[in-house]
Amino acid sequence: MRLSRFPSLFRMALLVGGLLSVSGCDAVYRYVVFPPARVEYTIVPSPEALKDLSDTCYRLSGDKLSVIYDRKDFKIEVKYMNDYQLNNYEFPEQSQAGQFSTNPFTFGNWVDPATGFTPQRFSVFKVTMYNYAASKVNLDPENCILRTDWGDNLNSYGREEKNSRYLSLEAYFKRRKGTSGVDDDVFESRMGIIRRTVHYLGKPVFRGEVRDGLIVFDPLSNEVDQLRLDFKDFILGYDENNTPSEFGNYSFYFKRVPFEAPEKGAGFVAGRIDSARQHSQLKQLDPKSRPGGEIKIAVRTTNLTPIADLMKPLDQYMSEYTNYKMSYAKTTLMPAELAAANVLMIMADEGEMKFSADHERYVAEFVKNGGIIIADERSTTAQSENWQAIANFLSNIGALLGGQVSSGRVPLDHPIYSLWKRFDALPPGDADLLNVHGREKIDFMSGIFYSNRLVMIYSNRGYATSWGAFGPPEARSGKDFTRQRDFLANIFYYALESKKVKN
Repeated sequence: MRLSRFPSLFRMALLVGGLLSVSGCDAVYRYVVFPPARVEYTIVPSPEALKDLSDTCYRLSGDKLSVIYDRKDFKIEVKYMNDYQLNNYEFPEQSQAGQFSTNPFTFGNWVDPATGFTPQRFSVFKVTMYNYAASKVNLDPENCILRTDWGDNLNSYGREEKNSRYLSLEAYFKRRKGTSGVDDDVFESRMGIIRRTVHYLGKPVFRGEVRDGLIVFDPLSNEVDQLRLDFKDFILGYDENNTPSEFGNYSFYFKRVPFEAPEKGAGFVAGRIDSARQHSQLKQLDPKSRPGGEIKIAVRTTNLTPIADLMKPLDQYMSEYTNYKMSYAKTTLMPAELAAANVLMIMADEGEMKFSADHERYVAEFVKNGGIIIADERSTTAQSENWQAIANFLSNIGALLGGQVSSGRVPLDHPIYSLWKRFDALPPGDADLLNVHGREKIDFMSGIFYSNRLVMIYSNRGYATSWGAFGPPEARSGKDFTRQRDFLANIFYYALESKKVKN
């Protein structure tokens, strides 16, 4: 046999021979049989670099994983998304098919047979823009440049090939696409995710709106330690012809650090562990049993219906299926009202929902004292003002809570899905039940965690319709909302039990 038929064996022989000549037999044995452990890395903000900036608008998020530029009238939040989070919590179902995984930002669970590990496909950052009082702001992602201490100046990828000035994700995957039908399906699935999640220069972010999305760069070399993400010509205003006319330049500083994945079974949310040890201390109920305890609900809503009538459907369910002692009171978010409650439900209906800086402070104290917030928007528009107002309000409360705060999707292995009734997926929202078309409905629950406890749960799935008498009567006529109310009862039980557990 010719050795050339086995190139990997040939390379190993050369390596062994070289090491023998330099280090001796013992060193060779240790290297070949016990090779050095591979170190995984992630990217986190650089507090040292931020301290050197003269602009006081920059700060770190409460969980120390995002860099924030907050000019009060608008805010930009930038966070690195490592492969672990992209695979396990952003696109879990799309990351389990090896080389056919449709997660476009990583290689999923595919392992390179030549190296024995999964390489990094891209460097991905999540950018969220909040417009509080500015007329219009916007981001052109192709004006974002990732610079490293090794002299790299990386342009971001555009989405479609025909519209991109530099690189495009469409061209990247076209070059790697095979000719089979499976390859076509994988390509289209990846592009569908890209079109939903990657930033592009679209319509401006108007006052009261929030927009988030991903910006994507080539992977970093292993030698990089420090990096800076430059936003060049961030759009701050438009002229009378709706042409960008006012710009700002902003820089976000990060560093590369070792990363250790959480233990299996720990809920990884936005870079933190939602304590598996804490979960193990929660009392699991048999689905046939009846959870109990005192649930005192403060309801913040735009609905003018008297509270007893508004919450009557939920009260009837709780009386029939649980032993909860329920009480309800509408709230204006004043301290005395919040002190009398352990759950705050924010239910947007018709009418404009408004929050003040005082409300943010009062509700932050409510959370610090053990309260939990459940928020829902039942509007059937793609992005309603009330949905943006709620999301901004809860985000600002998270910032006021200080350290030990993180935010992200509530993973399906979190106890709210299994402490009493079992859920493998979210129950249908009102857009599904009412056959509403064209609604941009979020297919997950968002959460904010404080001291390893889930303290805020929110979405625009329209659960208010099934939890109470929100919306028109025909929205509830003849429909069975048991599963939606089971899910809320799970959350109530988590609210009571998690408060008992010491971190």
